Amino acid sequence: MKRFMKLFFVALVVGALASFSVLAGDKGDKGKVEKKTVMFPDDVMVNGTLVKAGDYEVKFDEGTGELSIIKNGAVKAKTAAHVEPRSDKAKSTALRTIDKGGSSELLGVTFGGSNRDVVVGASGSTSGTQ
Repeated sequence: MKRFMKLFFVALVVGALASFSVLAGDKGDKGKVEKKTVMFPDDVMVNGTLVKAGDYEVKFDEGTGELSIIKNGAVKAKTAAHVEPRSDKAKSTALRTIDKGGSSELLGVTFGGSNRDVVVGASGSTSGTQ
């Protein structure tokens, strides 16, 4: 009976450890998701979609490489994005835009406390024609 209990306990421990490692592996594969509420002071174009001025939730899913602009639970715009390292941590969340002949276009987002910038466009596109 003692031998059976020892074997049962060992099998239980091994099974539990295997389960934890599988769960940890799944979490790492999905990638990090960052989200913050930001205020767009002006109308901005995001991947061809006009996002009106106002408060939005900005969400970046590193696993899918997708930046989403969300208002009241509804996705208003999505675009491909990637991360680039910063030399220091950002003090606050900030949007980066460029003026394109009277309209603004979103270039990227920096999340407060992060040492990386989220840049609109697929990774590897380093030209200024994004």
